Amino acid sequence: MRSKDYRQEHLEKVIRLSLDQPYRWSAPFKSATELASHLKRLGKTFEAIQLSQGRLSGRFSYANFDSITILEISSNQCLLLNGDRGPDCMSFCLESSGVADEHKTHTLPVPKYSINGFKSNLRESHFQLTANTTTYFAITSAFKINTILDQHNAEALKEQFLNCNSAQITPSKHKKLKILLQEAISDSTTHHFTRQQTGNTIIKHFLDFFASTKEIECHPFELTQRQLLVKDLIQLGFNRGSEKLNLDSISKQLYCSKRTLIQGTKDAFEMGPMELMKIIRLEQVNWMLRSEEARSKATLRNVTDIAQHFNFHSRGHFARAYQNLFEESPSQTLQENGT
Repeated sequence: MRSKDYRQEHLEKVIRLSLDQPYRWSAPFKSATELASHLKRLGKTFEAIQLSQGRLSGRFSYANFDSITILEISSNQCLLLNGDRGPDCMSFCLESSGVADEHKTHTLPVPKYSINGFKSNLRESHFQLTANTTTYFAITSAFKINTILDQHNAEALKEQFLNCNSAQITPSKHKKLKILLQEAISDSTTHHFTRQQTGNTIIKHFLDFFASTKEIECHPFELTQRQLLVKDLIQLGFNRGSEKLNLDSISKQLYCSKRTLIQGTKDAFEMGPMELMKIIRLEQVNWMLRSEEARSKATLRNVTDIAQHFNFHSRGHFARAYQNLFEESPSQTLQENGT
């Protein structure tokens, strides 16, 4: 085995943390963008939107175990997160029930009772979380995993992590992993060596499960141009939310045909690209109504100014669209978050 100095060298490659980052913390979120802000605190940049209708209530929890970091995300609404997991990052993710029907990675439904997100050379991150579910993310260094596999001459498993991003396991093994992650994220121990041992134990359990080839079915995965297009469209929506965009201009900026763009979003979300862009703009309005800092930075004060900033010029249409998605009025959101 390598020395403790080696493990410490790769600790910050797991998630870019500040030196004063606590061992564990937990916080609620009432919007998709607030969830993205919690991830930003850990050095991860994501765009996030709410896809289902209703008031959002969720909780984000984090625990650091030196060689691995555990995240727990619970939400009563369907959420989509889109971003970049960064260099030297590998994750093992599972939804707690094992049967969530709207969980997706890169627009593809995840198999029942599965581990997802472990493709070791994949930087892009795009996943959908089913409403009323809890999902666990065990994040570690791809370099560390490959080093362990090299030490055990596990070339087949190393190749599997390069080619696949999803693995279906038995319900009993899924339950064991879920309990392992639940107990870890609830662990209040602050002793560094103990937490380090816990992290190494979690990694060992995941690798042991993957080594049991008779009880696991891995699914090969390569990003398609259409999946990348959907990811780029969401990023464009957040970057250009205050600009007047139409289907022609979007397709030109993304170097694709309108037909490809329409088909890509309909296959992924059962809606067209302009409807998806509207949801992104509504998410941006929602966040600005909730964040006094964001309003101050944009020098916008009231609902009308914020709506027009994100290209909602019909007060009636905007109010109905906002109410339909978030089940509250824009003025109610603003009032509840300070004026």
